[in-house]
Order: sequence, then C-alpha cells, then structure tokens
Amino acid sequence: MGSFSRWSAYGSGGRCLRLLYLSTNLLSVMLACAVFVYGCWMYHNYSEYAELLAPSLYVDVSRIMIVVTLLAIFNSVISTYGVFKELRCMIYSFSIASVIIFIMLFIGGVMGFVFQYKLRHQIPLDMKMYTSLRELYGNEEWPDVTKAWDSLQTNFQCCGVNGTDGWTIWGQSKWHMHFKVEGNAEKAKMPDSCCPIGSEEHCRNSHLTSIEGTPIFSKTCYKPLKERLLFVVNTASWLSIVESGVLLIPALFAAMYARLIKK
Repeated sequence: MGSFSRWSAYGSGGRCLRLLYLSTNLLSVMLACAVFVYGCWMYHNYSEYAELLAPSLYVDVSRIMIVVTLLAIFNSVISTYGVFKELRCMIYSFSIASVIIFIMLFIGGVMGFVFQYKLRHQIPLDMKMYTSLRELYGNEEWPDVTKAWDSLQTNFQCCGVNGTDGWTIWGQSKWHMHFKVEGNAEKAKMPDSCCPIGSEEHCRNSHLTSIEGTPIFSKTCYKPLKERLLFVVNTASWLSIVESGVLLIPALFAAMYARLIKK
C-alpha cells in the first residue's frame, strides 16, 4: 500500500506534482520559444549595426537567447520523457541542467542591462558614427561598415549622424572625396541610401546647402538608432530574466516528484 499512499508517485500528491510539472513545463517551453524567436529577430535585424558602435554587447545577448533557449527546450522535452517513465536520474539531471540554464540566461539578461547603461553613459555612439562615416564608408577594406550605413539609412529613412544639417557630413567624407566619375558626370553628394526609392539620381546630386525641394531624408540617424537599440535590448533583457526564473518552477516540481518515485 505504501507505493499508493498519498505522498507517492501514484498517490494524489504525486499526481498533483506531475500535473504541476507538466503545466509549468509547457509554459516554460512556450516562453522559451518566444525568447528564441525574439533573439533570432533581434540578431537578424540589428547585428549589422554592431559595426557602428563596438563593443557590440547586444549581439552577444541575442546569441545567448538563441543558444540557451534551444538548450532549455531540449532539456524540457527530455525531462517529460523522464517523468512519464519515472526515471529519477533523468529527472534530477533535468533539474540540475535547469539551474545551469537559468544562470546562463540570467547573465544574458544582465548583459543587456549593462549594454543599455553603457550606451546611455559611456559609449560615444555619435562620435563612433561620425568616424565610421567619414573614414570607413566606401572603403573596400571595410565592406561591413558600408553595408551597415546603407541598411541604417534605408530602414530608418534617415541620412547622416546628428544635428539639423547632419547629412552635410557626407560632403566631408573620404567616400565623397575619392568618388570616381566618368566624363562630365557630376560627383555624387551622398549615397543612394539617403534617398527614397525611385529618386536616387536627383537626390544624390542635390546641393549640400539645403534639403528644401529635394527628396533627401531629412531625419538624421543617431537618435533613432540609439532609441531603437535601447528599446529592443531592454525587451530582450526582461524576456531573458523572466524566462530564466520560469525555468526553475518545473525543475522544482520535477525534483519533488522524483523524490516520490520508489525505484
């Protein structure tokens, strides 16, 4: 009768613990999937901007979200098999692995908060952007910088770095100085990424004294990029920390259930 008592794997206590484990484990897996998708989206859409603001700690945060949540999902699936088969060793291994995954994901969330602090108070993002634009854009040895700037200006519909006339910096860049033209063609004043689609030819040859009457993107890029990164990384940090805490709940119920298994 002992194996069917209230506090046994087959008693009411054991059945309750198993149900609590299954429900919280399902919640953990669903949240892990959300964190994984967000990490993939964040890496795909924002990793290229890391060329403009090294150190790029936020890219490491997205990588941690992707890798660690995959481990968490795999760990949760294997543990479900262990619970149904009443394999105590596998269940305890799941609980220990969950603690390790909790630590890794929690560290990823903290790294996100550290990046936000540095971006607000330490990283001179505007100066880094000025330097990369003036010195590195268009340089064959730095293709990733060129790609990052073109992507930034196209996606955010902005041009230049900061200030009301931030777009005029293109006239001081090495890209503009070394721009090669054929015949009587006019030297481009700014890259096509500063222009709306379909108006590149008129836009790139606009005078750099005023944007009135021209299709040039009037907004500069520093503030939109900074605000967007802060928002995206803040969301990633909280997602990582919440998921890390949720991981411990099914691990606790599983460990309690394993103690009731008499094998």
